[in-house]
Amino acid sequence: MRLTRNISCLTCAWLLTSSALRAVADDELEIHVGRTAAQQLKVEIGFPQPVELPASIFPGITGYAFGELAFHSIVLDEPTNDFFQLSLSADFRLILIAKDPGMEVWNDTGSGFMATNEMYYIGQPPFDNHPIWNIVNGTAGTAYSLTLKLRDVNNIYPDSEPFVLSFTPVQIRHRINIKQLDAQHATLLWSTNAVGWELQSSPSLTATNWSTVTNAPAVVTTNFSLTIPTSEQQQFFRLHTL
Repeated sequence: MRLTRNISCLTCAWLLTSSALRAVADDELEIHVGRTAAQQLKVEIGFPQPVELPASIFPGITGYAFGELAFHSIVLDEPTNDFFQLSLSADFRLILIAKDPGMEVWNDTGSGFMATNEMYYIGQPPFDNHPIWNIVNGTAGTAYSLTLKLRDVNNIYPDSEPFVLSFTPVQIRHRINIKQLDAQHATLLWSTNAVGWELQSSPSLTATNWSTVTNAPAVVTTNFSLTIPTSEQQQFFRLHTL
């Protein structure tokens, strides 16, 4: 049995775009928080949406995720923009109002996803706070949104107006690695970040109908692992997006 990995993944392979690469390179996307002269909280989002999320690099967090979208309190007044520094006596929380299916933000302890109406600790100014934004499952090019607001628990300022953050997954090319165990068995390995992809097989690369491999893989560190029997029959494998 000749085992051949389908390096190009043939279907729906997406490359990281420039904005996702910038996020991976640790360039922050900033949400600026201040107040108006009338003492109203003001939130300015200084980046285009939807924000592209790369495959998660965080242990225990699957799908697409990063923490480079941060909340910053402004450190200089901007009178021409009616944007002023916050009182050091204020103490802020982020409140999740609504979320689309598949879109999550982790709570401030890292123990799980935020529920609607749950509060996330931001703290007193000056702050630079980085929640983990996470698309658990989704389709590249589709936007998934969260509706949020900020609250000052010391009641110096009223709640901010609700604001929306939108995200989209950026799928990368997932490879299948093949390891020959012995004359009768081989192991297929592919990343656990391949959420929304299924393993398929075919006796020919030009086949129009590939078969889904229904055997459940094991998880070994950061990879799915599946041991298969070998034979004289030629067989190709690929990861196909659902």
